[in-house]
Amino acid sequence: MTIMGQRTGLEELMCFGSETIPRGRFTSREFLALEYERLWPHVWQIACRVEEVREPGDFVEYSVGERSVIVVRGRDGAVRAFHNTCPHRGTRLGEGCGRFGAEIRCPFHGWRWDLNGTNTFVLDPHEFPPMTAEELRLLEAHVGEWGGFVFVHFGASEPEPLLSFLDPIPRLIDPYHPERMRYTGIKKTILPANWKVVVDAFNEGYHITATHPELLQWKDETALEYEVYRTHTRYGGAGEPKPSPRLGLDPEDVDQQQLLALKIQDLIDNLPGYFGPDDLKALGEVTRTPLGPGVSAGDYYLRRRRDGAAARGLDWSHLSDDQVLGGDDVLVFPNFLGPAVGGGWFVYRVTPNGDDPHTCVFELWTLSEEPEGAAPAPLPERQWYPDPWAHDWGLVVNQDLANFDRIQRGLRVPEGGGLRWNRRQEMGVRRFHEVLDRYLFDAPT
Repeated sequence: MTIMGQRTGLEELMCFGSETIPRGRFTSREFLALEYERLWPHVWQIACRVEEVREPGDFVEYSVGERSVIVVRGRDGAVRAFHNTCPHRGTRLGEGCGRFGAEIRCPFHGWRWDLNGTNTFVLDPHEFPPMTAEELRLLEAHVGEWGGFVFVHFGASEPEPLLSFLDPIPRLIDPYHPERMRYTGIKKTILPANWKVVVDAFNEGYHITATHPELLQWKDETALEYEVYRTHTRYGGAGEPKPSPRLGLDPEDVDQQQLLALKIQDLIDNLPGYFGPDDLKALGEVTRTPLGPGVSAGDYYLRRRRDGAAARGLDWSHLSDDQVLGGDDVLVFPNFLGPAVGGGWFVYRVTPNGDDPHTCVFELWTLSEEPEGAAPAPLPERQWYPDPWAHDWGLVVNQDLANFDRIQRGLRVPEGGGLRWNRRQEMGVRRFHEVLDRYLFDAPT
């Protein structure tokens, strides 16, 4: 035993207490196995949206590694998560998503359970040793809800309360009303990179200059603000249309009309799903409207966004200008991150891909805010792309995805040494790895 608990034999891959981030964290099968043992069974994680299990019998499978649960809406209205294995011979009970109907039935021998997990049928029960009702129940995982998301926790013991674990994410994101958001897109693929490579890439803005140079025409990425918390991270701001100072432009020479058009057209064309359909229509009209004398692109964009929201029945009176213009880009540890802005949320969920440390499962969810009391909208079709390059994700995401294979192959060079991190712009990356060490090595982070 050490002051950091049970030794794992992988302490040389710790980030805590080191000036660098060991590259073996991204390439080692043993490190991935340690994550499966010490991280994923012991952390709250987003399984699905509440809207995916709207009616009794609706279910969604959520898996990470060999662990799998089926999230099910019961007849009593409660959402439960059952470990996805039959107590008879172990068969998986649900795949993907769908509806069980009135009962959950094992396809192997026909055992059945009601939607609360109580066994209702065993074929030839007299030929088994006596079994109690509790022994025949489906085993439950812990479930919590926040912001329209269903969280699960695989641990056997009572976990930290969900809202305590999430702090301060609800304080940051609740103003955007995530509980009123609805899916506009659900996309999934396999990427050629470790899951942490992808999380790290979307957890900082330091890469914008080199990876997304066209954004510098209207985004001052040097104005981004970064914050780290006990478990989660955030960066944001810099939403006002303004060229990056790296371009060396004289502010007096900036054409405000062109600046406005650049920002809006870039977000519409190059980040599909960032705005909802109604927002897109209104913003498309903005680019064709001349600005009045003395009106800046930022002022006009802000006013039109607020006016457009009001016309759609959305109340943004409590949102600050920063929340309407730029929003908050958060990491909900360990694997859910992306920018929330007035009207929606553009988020990624990333999980390991089996026992391969060099690939991961990548999902892009786009969410759009609906007026309070709006009728439920149909779910969009789920898109699965076996080849990530066979789909156009939009220029910005395409550029990010193009980096991942190069990063992963570079990380496999054994002579490369530890990885450096920018103390301000990559503080979220560092914090993510420190929190990961809390779970893996009991580090005092």
